[in-house]
Amino acid sequence: MFVTVQIIPTGVKASIGGYVGDAVPATNILAGVSDLVITHPNVVNGVLLNEARANVAYVEGFLLDEFLKGNTCLRFTRSNKIGVVLDSAADETSMELALNTIETIRSNAGADIIDYTITEKPVGAKAVKTKSGAFVGEIKDENVFLKAAEKLVRKGAEAIAVATVISIKKKDLEDYLKGKAPNPYGGTEALISRTISKTLGVPAAHAPMLREREITSALHRGHVDPRASAESVSSAFLGSVIKGLMKAPQPSVNGLSIADVNAIVVPYSCCGGVPALAADYYGIPLIAVKENTTVLDVIPEKLGVKAIIVDNYFEAAGVLEALKQGISLDTVRRPLKKTRKL
Repeated sequence: MFVTVQIIPTGVKASIGGYVGDAVPATNILAGVSDLVITHPNVVNGVLLNEARANVAYVEGFLLDEFLKGNTCLRFTRSNKIGVVLDSAADETSMELALNTIETIRSNAGADIIDYTITEKPVGAKAVKTKSGAFVGEIKDENVFLKAAEKLVRKGAEAIAVATVISIKKKDLEDYLKGKAPNPYGGTEALISRTISKTLGVPAAHAPMLREREITSALHRGHVDPRASAESVSSAFLGSVIKGLMKAPQPSVNGLSIADVNAIVVPYSCCGGVPALAADYYGIPLIAVKENTTVLDVIPEKLGVKAIIVDNYFEAAGVLEALKQGISLDTVRRPLKKTRKL
C-alpha cells in the first residue's frame, strides 16, 4: 500500500488550503495516485461539504503529529460514535443552526451522534494575529470545553466535534473574506481540537459558531473570492467536521505506523514543522510545493532539510506516481547523468 501524508498548515494564508475546502481538489489528485492519503481536518473541511475521496483519512493535528513522531499508530474504523460540544456563548440563531446541522448530517449521511452537550460557561476563544501575519488562538479556560467533552466520552463517544464562538476583529475577518489575509479561525480551532485529542485520546475537530450578525454578513457579500465562496452560501461549519469524524482513524498501539508512510507533501515555505522534520528523520521523501505560497518563509534550503521541490500539485502527483512504481526520479529528468565510479 502506498501511503501519502498531505499537510497544509492553518492560519498562514496558504494560497491552496487557506480557505475552507479549497485544498480538496489538490488532495484528491494526490489520492488518485495513492492508496491512502492522511491529512488533517482543515485541509478538507468545507463548511457543510467534505468532498474528499474515500481513501483520504481525516486525522486531527495532535494525533497526526504523534503518528509522524512514531508515538502512535492509526487504527481504521467503519464508524465512530460522535459526541458534540457546543459553546454556551452562541446566540439563539447560532445554536439553532448548529443543532439543525447535526440533524442534517444524521439524516443524510447516517452519522452516529450519541448526544450533544453545551458548555457550562462561554469558552472565551479568541483569534490573535502574530507579527508574521499568521493567526494563533487564545482560550480563557480550556477546562470549560474539556469538561463537556469528557462527559460525552464517558457516555461512549469515540470522537468529539466541538463548535465554539471565536472572537475575531472585524477587519481581520473582512480581509480574509476578500482573499487578503490568512484564515483567522484556524489557530484557535487547532488549539481546541489538539487539546481535546491530547487530553482525552480521541479524534476531535473544531467548527466555528458564527453569531447572527456574522452569519448575515457572510451570506450577503456578492460574488466573492472563489476560495471564500463556501462561507458565502452556508454557515453550517459543523457539518463537514461531523462528516470527517464519522470514519476518522483512532490512535492505537498497533495498526498503520510511520514506517508505512511513503511520502509527505507540504507547502515549500512550511518545512519547519513536525511533518517535514519527521520526513528528514525517518528518510521519507518530502515533496515541497512552491505554488502553495504562505506568509511563512521556512524553506528546506534554510533548514538543511532534503526535499523534492516541485512547482505545483500536478507535479507532486507525478512524483508520487514515480515513487509508487519504484522509478528513480533522476531517470525521468534531463539531462540524464552518468553513473559515477566510487
